[in-house]
Amino acid sequence: AGRTASAGRWGDDGGEGTSPATSVTEEGGDGRTGDRGMWGWDRDAPTQTSAEDAFGAASSVDSIKHRERQALGDMYRRTNGAKWRRRDGWMSSKSYCEWYGVTCLEKDFGVAFVDLRDNGMEGDMPQAIDELKLLQGLDLSYNRLEGRLSAMLGELKTLRYLLVRSNALYSDIPAGLFRKGSPLTQLDLSDNSLSGAIPGREFVYLTSLRMFNVSNNALTGTIPNIASLPALEIFSASTNALRGAVPHFDDAAKIRFFDVSKNALHGSIPSLSSVPSWVLFDVSHNSLTGELPRTALPRTLRVFSCANNNLNGTVPQTFAQLPKVEHLDFSANQFTGALPASVLQKKTLRYFNVSRNAFEGELPRSVYQGELERQSMRLEEFDVSHNKLTGALPQSIVELDRLRVIDVAHNALSGDLPSRWAVDRLERLDVKANAFTGAIPTILARATRLRHLDLSQNALRSRANLAVLTIPTLEHLDVSGNSLDWNEAAAAPAPKIDRARAIEPPSLHDDL
Repeated sequence: AGRTASAGRWGDDGGEGTSPATSVTEEGGDGRTGDRGMWGWDRDAPTQTSAEDAFGAASSVDSIKHRERQALGDMYRRTNGAKWRRRDGWMSSKSYCEWYGVTCLEKDFGVAFVDLRDNGMEGDMPQAIDELKLLQGLDLSYNRLEGRLSAMLGELKTLRYLLVRSNALYSDIPAGLFRKGSPLTQLDLSDNSLSGAIPGREFVYLTSLRMFNVSNNALTGTIPNIASLPALEIFSASTNALRGAVPHFDDAAKIRFFDVSKNALHGSIPSLSSVPSWVLFDVSHNSLTGELPRTALPRTLRVFSCANNNLNGTVPQTFAQLPKVEHLDFSANQFTGALPASVLQKKTLRYFNVSRNAFEGELPRSVYQGELERQSMRLEEFDVSHNKLTGALPQSIVELDRLRVIDVAHNALSGDLPSRWAVDRLERLDVKANAFTGAIPTILARATRLRHLDLSQNALRSRANLAVLTIPTLEHLDVSGNSLDWNEAAAAPAPKIDRARAIEPPSLHDDL
């Protein structure tokens, strides 16, 4: 049950401009299980650090033990330790190295890791943590901690992992957290209430940083110079109030995940060709303008989203040359020209959304060759609504076995609806406001997962297919604005509508 390393906030409702609902998760653990994957510390092999360097030459083992026990005890008391989910051994007389969530360098002293994520902690962020001078990893994510981050954490010479995601921390990010020579490799402050700017001048000191996540806060200012960090692989600052331009990546050789969606960025999208290992690039929900870069794209790119901006021009064919592409979202822009149709032939593609643009032309008649290739296609969501597309709805698209969402509404498509559909997983079908003719396909009555069916504002004729009214999962049905024959409707049982679930009743009145 991995989260994406970017921000763990990708939606899956298939709505307009949604973020990727992909499974780009094998690169990182979710931070809540024993297996942290690439983005977790190695609890079995802490880096050996000199206590003399950390505490000072005059410090004895007894004084180190005293200070560490005192710091841990203070954390317990200030975060309502009596109500923690797990507190095995805490505040007992046995070695604090045996307390739940604590790992030491030595048998009975030298706290290296404190892992109390999702443990019911509440109260102010404990300031005594900075007394744990040998600390290498701190994970207090998924608790209810409030208050400010201590700048003194930056003075911990061995701290490599600082993870406090999903708390209620406020105020700004202290510049003192970023010091010269810092060994920090992972910094996750996401899902809090932090404000102010990311300390740009000090940011360049984090030369060992591999993962930086500040998504879902209230940060302002601009994106710091990420190209100055040679080890950086993940940068996520989505859902803030950042302004300025998307930075160039000419010297960011290792960057793989870049998510700055849902901010107030402007300017154009820079070239991605200088980075050899892109996996995810998300700049959706900003105010970007101009055309997409025409330079080559790295073959590793799997997720690209520029939805909900003011981009224009045509979509380059370079996207069709991505062998691992899973998620493409160009929705809610001003793109014109033909669809990047050849990308639909990619077996890896799961999500394709080009809705709310001005694309013209026809949908591709065939997206696979032969039955075996059809079965290997992974497309789950297909949304080309609100464009200027013409021609028929191809049989080859609606027969893809894994499709959950088909939305071609508000185009100029015509002809009969296909007779054969893959309906086993279909949840949403919207063909509203086109020029389709003929009958409602009888096979749709077998779509046992269908929740949303909109066939309205077309030219459908012939006898109405009353069987669609009996689909047990149906929540929204609209067939208005057609010329259907409902002569048998009086003899048919009324559809069961569960109003307690706020289900919209079928809009049949316009055809009666």
